[in-house]
Amino acid sequence: MYHDVPPHLLHHFSAHMQWLSARFEFVRPAERLSSSLGGERPKALLTFDDGCVDNYEIVAPLLEQFGARGLFLVCPAFSGASESDCYRLMERSAGYLGEKNRDSRWQRMTRAQIVDLDRRGHGIGNHTMSHAPLAHIPEEKLHEEIVESCDVLSEWLGHACDFFAWTYDWNEITEKALKLILDRHVFCLSPCGGLNSWPAPRLLWRTGIDVSQSVPFLKAQISGAADYLYRTKRTYLARMSEGSARTSATA
Repeated sequence: MYHDVPPHLLHHFSAHMQWLSARFEFVRPAERLSSSLGGERPKALLTFDDGCVDNYEIVAPLLEQFGARGLFLVCPAFSGASESDCYRLMERSAGYLGEKNRDSRWQRMTRAQIVDLDRRGHGIGNHTMSHAPLAHIPEEKLHEEIVESCDVLSEWLGHACDFFAWTYDWNEITEKALKLILDRHVFCLSPCGGLNSWPAPRLLWRTGIDVSQSVPFLKAQISGAADYLYRTKRTYLARMSEGSARTSATA
């Protein structure tokens, strides 16, 4: 799980890609993490949250050089918005958690750029309409942030939007919101770290990667050592996911 990759950190990201490509088989989002994925090397799906414009200008071309395709999780309310409106949306969202730092590199992709990435074989996923902290907004707003956002992206892309990425912390995931997500998407990506089985479950674990750090730090991040700390959290979320799936099946 990456976010933005500003130009001055491109050398770090390039080094990450060189190291990862030598050790992992990159999974393409269009393959939908199915059991038919073969090969002996461990597999990795590269995801990028928030839809920052550097994902289009810098990240995607570099991925393509390595024969990889990324999954870009976007917030459609930012696409086509003015700079002042983008900052207003970010400040509204960040205010729930006391975040203050939103700088100029947080420019977002346009609709045309999002559609172009999809046509080039990258994946596009839903990251809420406006990067809303789902556990901190009124329940009546969940439909707009999850369902309407999914519908907008599906219209843009001309096909279903299979992936959703939870905003903010794993321990804020609520059963009501998760059910709504899994009713409209095949997968929900959590910021809770860990390895995923194959074929993948509907609730996916992700390891956050700090692009400002060099390869030795990357190795530590994906070593699996921290996954042990998430074991009880994964169990809790998996049970919630299973409960949401059963509820949907009987509704």
